[in-house]
Amino acid sequence: MGSPKRRRRRGLDRRLLIFLTIAPVGCLFALLLGLVVTWYLFPTRFVNAEISELPPEEAQQIVVMAAADFAEHQDLDRANEFLAQLAVPNPPQYVSLIAEQLIRTNRGPVDPEIENVVRLADALNVSTVSMIAYISSPTPIPTDTPIPSPTATSTPVVPTLPPPTEAVVEVATPITDSPAEAATVVEEVAVVAQEIAPTETPPPEVVPPTDTPIPIPTDTPVPEPTPVPEFDFIITKQRLLTKDENGGCAGNHNVFVDVIDAAGSPIKGVQIGDIWNNPGPVTGHKGDDDPGRAEYDLYKDGGYYLLVKSDPTAGREVTSQTTELLSADDWKIGIPRLIEAGYCPDEGTCRVLWNSGVFGEGNNSLCWGHYSWEVTFQRTW
Repeated sequence: MGSPKRRRRRGLDRRLLIFLTIAPVGCLFALLLGLVVTWYLFPTRFVNAEISELPPEEAQQIVVMAAADFAEHQDLDRANEFLAQLAVPNPPQYVSLIAEQLIRTNRGPVDPEIENVVRLADALNVSTVSMIAYISSPTPIPTDTPIPSPTATSTPVVPTLPPPTEAVVEVATPITDSPAEAATVVEEVAVVAQEIAPTETPPPEVVPPTDTPIPIPTDTPVPEPTPVPEFDFIITKQRLLTKDENGGCAGNHNVFVDVIDAAGSPIKGVQIGDIWNNPGPVTGHKGDDDPGRAEYDLYKDGGYYLLVKSDPTAGREVTSQTTELLSADDWKIGIPRLIEAGYCPDEGTCRVLWNSGVFGEGNNSLCWGHYSWEVTFQRTW
């Protein structure tokens, strides 16, 4: 028989072994129980959350709801109050951005919700050609109807003739005592009166008028006013870097932003931002070698809608176009851009290799989290 000390040590080792065996099972059971409770029995609910705190997908639904409300009430002030809760720097521009995204993702018949958003954008004076084309049906082109030119009329003009005048002959009464002399004087007066009696004046010959051509007035060209650009900064380049340019799937994950003036020269000190009013980097922050460049870092499950936030050289607030969603996630980039940048040869291969964002679809063997973008903003003046 062993000593009592050895028996106690053996009993302690046995209890420790049992504990180490049961503890992991207990921890796993507790973890599963906690997940069931938090996911199904008592899931997290957000109460009294601000609209500005919603993710982009939910904020898009807010715009759709505001557009539906505007379609029903036709009250632009009420729609602006609704959009103001998004706390974006330029609500009308954000509505235009959402409308463009919805049109790109819906190539079928006109969707009533998208039509409402387009009409709200038009009421806010931010509609684009693609929006008008989406809700408009083709109309026949009007033909020019010739306008008859005036012709001259051939109405003869008859001149007015002056009335004939009667000659008044004053005859002095002769004073004579002899009847024979008086008769002689009367005969002489009669002859003179006959000689000076008025004759009929023949009417002038009527000359028919000639047709005088009336000159047709010509349109005087009106000088067109100098067009005022809609934005101070427009996007002239926005593309996903190719796999080789980005250094492969272990390469960069950035957004490279260049800001240039109307002549193409870089502008230093311009601040970039996003639609959620978050300040970004300032051009030139990487050094004087790139005075017009700013860089963002991209990570998984993220992305940016970028725009020019301020330009110190303008001396006022500036307006800017907004980029599409710039992300490092496969499903947000989309298969057409992945094919264009050379990450996969065709749609079928992409659907096998990419990370679709849906569990079980795609084997996540592309470059998730390692994509880069190149964007250029150009000032219009």
